[in-house]
Amino acid sequence: MRQRAITTSGVWFLWINLVFCLFILGRHYFSPIQQIASITQSYPVLEVLMGLILAITSSVIFLLRMAPDQHAEWLSKCLHVALLCISALWVVCFYIFLVSGDSRIVFPFAALLIFTALISLYFDTRVLLSFTLPIWVVILVCNFVYPSDLTVLNAVLYILLAGLFESGRRILCGWFILAVRSEHENRDLIHQLQTLANHDPLTGIANRRVFHLLLDKALQRQEQCSTPLSLIMLDVDHFKKYNDHYGHQAGDECLIKVAKCLEEATRSTQDVAARFGGEEFIMLLPDTTAQQAIEVAKRIQQNLKALEIPHAESPVSPYVTMCLGIASWTPDISATRLIAQADEALYRAKAQGRNQWQLSHTEE
Repeated sequence: MRQRAITTSGVWFLWINLVFCLFILGRHYFSPIQQIASITQSYPVLEVLMGLILAITSSVIFLLRMAPDQHAEWLSKCLHVALLCISALWVVCFYIFLVSGDSRIVFPFAALLIFTALISLYFDTRVLLSFTLPIWVVILVCNFVYPSDLTVLNAVLYILLAGLFESGRRILCGWFILAVRSEHENRDLIHQLQTLANHDPLTGIANRRVFHLLLDKALQRQEQCSTPLSLIMLDVDHFKKYNDHYGHQAGDECLIKVAKCLEEATRSTQDVAARFGGEEFIMLLPDTTAQQAIEVAKRIQQNLKALEIPHAESPVSPYVTMCLGIASWTPDISATRLIAQADEALYRAKAQGRNQWQLSHTEE
């Protein structure tokens, strides 16, 4: 965030420097000749200095605007170097003004420059001080080395300026830190909300909402590529009896183990296991034929059998078992109809004794 901020606000600050340069180069058009008579000899040097600042600011602005990635690290480093160079040039300019006796313009002009730097660079103390501190020190020292009628008053003003600058910097830094913290907290909150919206809170696998979204996308892809796709609808056998006997907390732990079993049976990141509701689960298997889906179903049964989760009230087995219904996509079939076919196969597996898989009638 700090790097993004400096490349964004740095452009504005470069424009301010560019405008100030144009003002100095054109100030003799708005001032009586006698007021600048004392620095007439210095103008060639000032013009060279202003030309250098104009060249640097224009080049960096063009570079920042034309770069494909305006928040790249090398761009912020380039901006840092440019600001150091510009600060050194301003130091020489203010020195010339003070030496030449044109001190009345120095304080308001330097104050504007320092406070615009504060507004633009407050979030990076190192860059801010490297730009402003040389200007402030040179002007303060020169007021005593080259005395004038306003020396004491100017010194007080510059000390006051330093106090205002530091207090303002601390306030702005506090706001910036608070903004960074708020942004991180918001990102964490958004991530948590996305996790809650996309995953089942108990088992941690995809929920029904996400499954439907992924199924719609998968069907669109299958229609375009004419590749196979299969679903497996799963249901824990006699889960109500399990809850009644072992309690709901044990039932939740059982569902978590079943969900882990489904995830371990997937073949790739494209396969998705989701909780469909209660003790019902569903698996989306892109690029999968009916025969390949049967292999996945068998692997799920083997994994679940290996867990040996006790189920004393089951009339099927002393351990937790599942029924599985398998359906494969055919052209012009909707997502709703495909789920219905898998559900029909699941109920046939239940009707024929449970602890088994069945294909939908369209696959037989």
